[in-house]
Amino acid sequence: MSFFSKPTYKEVSLPFIHDCYSEEYAEYLEAGCIDIEAYGIIDGEQKYLYSSHFLKNPHMYDNGDYEQMIERLKDTAGKQVTVRLKYKGSRLVGFKILPESLAEVLGDERFLQLDEAAGWNISDTSCTEKGKA
Repeated sequence: MSFFSKPTYKEVSLPFIHDCYSEEYAEYLEAGCIDIEAYGIIDGEQKYLYSSHFLKNPHMYDNGDYEQMIERLKDTAGKQVTVRLKYKGSRLVGFKILPESLAEVLGDERFLQLDEAAGWNISDTSCTEKGKA
């Protein structure tokens, strides 16, 4: 494997949640973030793919769209989103939750207005476990 080899990509469909940090969540809402965690078995291991997004159109925070989108995300049970996994060699190095998939599964085209991830993480534990002993 060459150090300069091109990354490869694979798309998977994974379940997802929205309400990650229950105690700290008010901070995220106040900051205008939409956070999503997709999870499942990837390459034989349980992985949690967390990303936090802002909206491309700042007016969506003022006209009520943001709050309505947050409400729409509360019912994710049984729903899956398409995630594009990025590999360098055989190592998972990144991912992107596809906004078009999220918009389709939630039946709301406003999710196409999600900006690139402002922050992201690949973990062996869920964001719901943060702060638990």
